[in-house]
Amino acid sequence: MEINVFDHLLYYLSHVGELSWEKFKDAIGNLTEGQRPLKNSTYLSALTRMGHLDYDPLKLDRVVMAPSVLVETAVKDRFVLVGSRTPDFLKYIKGRVLETGGKFQQIPERFSPTTVVLNELTEASFATIESTGIHVSRAFSAKLSSLLPSPNRASFLIDESQLPDSINKFNLLTLEFEPDNPPRHNDGLYEIPQFGRDVYVLKSGNDRRRVPRDWGQWLLLNSRGRTVGLTSYERTTQSWHVNRKLHVPLTLDRCATLCSGFPPKLRNNMICFADVPVGIAYRLTKALRQNWEVV
Repeated sequence: MEINVFDHLLYYLSHVGELSWEKFKDAIGNLTEGQRPLKNSTYLSALTRMGHLDYDPLKLDRVVMAPSVLVETAVKDRFVLVGSRTPDFLKYIKGRVLETGGKFQQIPERFSPTTVVLNELTEASFATIESTGIHVSRAFSAKLSSLLPSPNRASFLIDESQLPDSINKFNLLTLEFEPDNPPRHNDGLYEIPQFGRDVYVLKSGNDRRRVPRDWGQWLLLNSRGRTVGLTSYERTTQSWHVNRKLHVPLTLDRCATLCSGFPPKLRNNMICFADVPVGIAYRLTKALRQNWEVV
């Protein structure tokens, strides 16, 4: 089975443990040499939503590999292995699972590392897995959904720096950052390009807050009354949908993704998270302060 760039990146990070943001981008560049690479943020999101990687969304100076964890999804008898791993480690775990009566599958993904699914696990399987130091996390998304953050602008530190002239502003109609030209510095969410990680500032009058991009978008939208049509829930398929142009905050993204154990899919200009129980979808929606819409 061909190993994709996401797998190579995951194996490399598992070996080094942590990297600075600049070294992380260098690693992507080396792995995609001669190819048409995706955005650095695409690789970052793909690994973090699955629980392989962690970082501080407000100050992305480094990325840290997460420990190996067996996560129980919201789908009966489906567990996914996330966190640190190497090909030899996977081969070893596969052997131990099969010999104790369980099933082990490696499902290739196009824009994410291979999904490792374990099911029909016996008590001997769990004992063997835990003996290797792998933590088994039961009802992961259900527990996390009761702890979801829902910050307001006062949750973030005041930013006292001057807004530069070279700046992008979040357009509430297109849901994209566009050049603020000529710079007016009116109220809104601003993207300040940096050599490293871009900086985002939420401005309201004389109050300016340094915010992560994902929460900044939702805070601005909510303050302007945009609470309809950005998220929805499809009860028949248990699918939670978010407008493709918006970023789902890290904790919420991981909670929704690990309901199924598979990365979300793009459909009808919406990011679709599968197998999300209605109660979890409701808490995700309310964490974003959006209206509950069932389609």
